[in-house]
Amino acid sequence: MGDNMVEILKFSRETAFTPETIEILAAALDEVWERMRQSGSRLTRPAYSRVMREVVAKRIMEMAQRGVEDREALVEDALRFITANYEQPKAGKITPSASRPDITSL
Repeated sequence: MGDNMVEILKFSRETAFTPETIEILAAALDEVWERMRQSGSRLTRPAYSRVMREVVAKRIMEMAQRGVEDREALVEDALRFITANYEQPKAGKITPSASRPDITSL
């Protein structure tokens, strides 16, 4: 957790957090990153990892500044944020509406 603590501290200069809160934020960053890595996200590849870890850390900090201090809530929010803003649908995945033509309008 040491490296993640440094990342969180780097972005917390504007806001004072208790040591306990900083530990929660670092643990949330750890968990988000591990879940992304286990999912096979391309965002955890070396070419993206440094920038994406910053994005995740900043999102966690933003939510903590808004008063969210529950680790699981921070994790879930960060994962939703990354999914909504950075993840792309898997290649070859066909949505139901694109998989067959709409024959009702013919």
